[in-house]
Amino acid sequence: MRLPFVSVQGSGETDENVVFRPQDPLRIPAGFDRTCQKARWNTQGMWDQLSDGTSPWFEADNESYIYWNRGNKKWWIDGPSGAGLYTNDAYTELPPPSGWVALAGAKEPLPNVVILENNDA
Repeated sequence: MRLPFVSVQGSGETDENVVFRPQDPLRIPAGFDRTCQKARWNTQGMWDQLSDGTSPWFEADNESYIYWNRGNKKWWIDGPSGAGLYTNDAYTELPPPSGWVALAGAKEPLPNVVILENNDA
């Protein structure tokens, strides 16, 4: 089964209003690595702690990403820097369409998420 694309729309964080493509659950997002390096955390260890290694995550061309955090049981939308912007505590296989909460410093309006068919060959 081919995983869908995810489109974020209407977010006050305009860099996030893009299409995100599914990624290998074992690959670490570049922005996540940047955050870990800045905080002097072990990137692989932190990814292993927060990701279950099987749930899909999604990345945009600008390196923003969406992933399920098993530590706090929330979906996260993180910007290209790796900074968290929005979370959602819906327990779903894919990022939920609504119910997102802005983290401190993130701009409103809150995003809507649309699941798109993946027609890549």
